[in-house]
Amino acid sequence: MGAMAPHRNRWVRILGVAFVMYVLSYIDRTNIAMATPALRSELGLSASAIGFANGMFFWGYIVLQIPAGRLAAVWSAKWVILGLLLVWSVVSFSTAFVTTENELIANRFLLGLFEGGVLTCTIVLIRKWFTKEERARANTLFLISIPLASVIANPISGVVLQHFGWQMMFIVEALPGLAWALVWIWAITEQPRDAAWLDRAEKARLVAALEAEEANTPPVKGHWVKTLWHPAILLLALYNFAALMAEWGVTFWLPTVLKETGLSIMAVGFLSAVPYAAGALMMILVAISSDRLQERKWHMMAATAMSGVFLLLAQIAGPQVGGQGSTIGILVFLALAVASFFGRFGPFWALPSEVLPPAVAGVGIGLINGAGNLGGTVGPYFFGFVREWTGSFTLALTAGGLSLIVGTLLLLPIRQRRVAKA
Repeated sequence: MGAMAPHRNRWVRILGVAFVMYVLSYIDRTNIAMATPALRSELGLSASAIGFANGMFFWGYIVLQIPAGRLAAVWSAKWVILGLLLVWSVVSFSTAFVTTENELIANRFLLGLFEGGVLTCTIVLIRKWFTKEERARANTLFLISIPLASVIANPISGVVLQHFGWQMMFIVEALPGLAWALVWIWAITEQPRDAAWLDRAEKARLVAALEAEEANTPPVKGHWVKTLWHPAILLLALYNFAALMAEWGVTFWLPTVLKETGLSIMAVGFLSAVPYAAGALMMILVAISSDRLQERKWHMMAATAMSGVFLLLAQIAGPQVGGQGSTIGILVFLALAVASFFGRFGPFWALPSEVLPPAVAGVGIGLINGAGNLGGTVGPYFFGFVREWTGSFTLALTAGGLSLIVGTLLLLPIRQRRVAKA
């Protein structure tokens, strides 16, 4: 496979193009965090008001989780994602023109609506292209786009904000999505058997392996809606809610936490990229270990629990202390918390595909992702409310740490089927 042309290599062609697509998605989703200090000042918004507006993104995000996942599984992940990509890019572009709180709320809801389903559909696409033994690494190579999006975008956002303002930041960062739609149409094939670009021997081996896995997966009896009550799916959904409440609270308010230590917005852009760079490294290390041992549950639990502990420690160096020493302390603990949190992603998204048949996997993944992103409606608002109420983020960081630890405990009853390594 090493001598194979890049455009004929599924790891490059499928994962590479999906990776860039989701980087653009995540940038358009999170760049508002960098713009928050300017938005609050120019539009006259309180911390809780802008936290509420950001939470509306997740109410929109939830709507298409299960429908998009079902459509991707039984029709086409490729074309569902393409439609979402085009529309969310236009909505993100329009953020530059909001002038009131209500317009921002509507904008964030629409952005969430059309970004909803993208992750679910891509996990379904990966399920169609990679075997069980490859899936944690494949998921991680795709999902590493999440921390790397912040590594890439935060410094760029800081520079654009410093010199051109928040409106231009939204415009500049929305346009690449429209261009990437053309690459998506050319590169993505729905499944291996339809790929004329794939080496014949590789295609035969891959199709046979995936069909064997499908044959060995216990069927879900009855209507696909029953998938929603699968015990493992319900536990993973509750876990994801607790985890993403903490993650989105930290992700959305991290630039503000650093800004309140007295740093310039450009410095905030570069420093806030550090935790996500550490997260990318942790994702790779945990995924390699998870695939090598063919174990998912305990890798997820260890990474999530460590993240919770570091978030509890982060509040010791809270921003109310002030000064450069405080900035370093916050950055170190939050970098460790974020890195540990991202370590969970590879094994986490491999697990639903290993407990459900392909035809209903999209539904289960949609429920897990949708429930998790309900946590996204709570986290940013809660962090903003606590900031107004107490004058610091200390209590919010404590609650986030406890939420991660509780989420870890929810995973205990899940039983993973051990898979023999080839």
